[in-house]
Amino acid sequence: MIIYLLLLLIMVFLLYQGITSSLGYAPKKIKMISVVALTLMLFRYIALIILFIMKNQSYLYLLKPVVYTNLLCIPICGIISFFIFAKNNKIRLKKKLLFCIMMCIAYCTVIYKSPANISISNFCGYSIELQLEAYCYIVLVIINSIFAIKGIELFNKSYSNKLGAILIIMSSSITLISVLLTSINTNFAWILLGDISWIVTLDYGLIKFKR
Repeated sequence: MIIYLLLLLIMVFLLYQGITSSLGYAPKKIKMISVVALTLMLFRYIALIILFIMKNQSYLYLLKPVVYTNLLCIPICGIISFFIFAKNNKIRLKKKLLFCIMMCIAYCTVIYKSPANISISNFCGYSIELQLEAYCYIVLVIINSIFAIKGIELFNKSYSNKLGAILIIMSSSITLISVLLTSINTNFAWILLGDISWIVTLDYGLIKFKR
C-alpha cells in the first residue's frame, strides 16, 4: 500500500513539474494542449488518492469521468513528445490538435456509455472499473505500438533528439508491458508505470524549451 501511495505522490509531483514547465517555456499551441492533458492527468491522480484514503464508497462514482483520463492523455502526451523531439517544422500541429479533439469526443462517449463498478482491494483501496475497460486497453496497446515504431524511426533520423526518441520507445514499451501485466494480475495498478514513463518523457521535452 505504501508503494502505491508513493507512486501516486511521485506522479502528482511530475505532473506539477510538467504543468509549470509548459506554462513557463512551451510555445503557445504546445502549451495549450500539454497543460490541458497534464491537468486532466492531475485530476486522475487526485481522484486515485481520494479512492485510496476514503473509507466510505458513497459518492465515489462521481469520480468516474476523471479516473480514466490516462486513456485519453497518454496518447496526447505521445503526440506532443513526438512533435517536440522530431525537430521538424513540416509536422503540422493543427492536424495533431484535431486528432486530440477527436480522442476527447471518443473518451467522453465511452465514459458516458460504459457502466462502472466500484470494488475494493487491500493494496489500492477503492477502484472504479469500467465494463468497456478491456476495449480501451486494446486501443491503448495499438496506439503505443505505433508510438514504439515511430520512436524507432525517429531515432534513426539525423536531426531528431536521440534521447527523446529513446524515451518514447521506452515509454511505449513500458505501457505495453503494464497493460499486459494488468490483464494478468489486477491486484496492482500496473498501468501507473506507463503513466509515469510518459509524463517523464513529456516533462523532458517541455524542459528542453527552456534552453
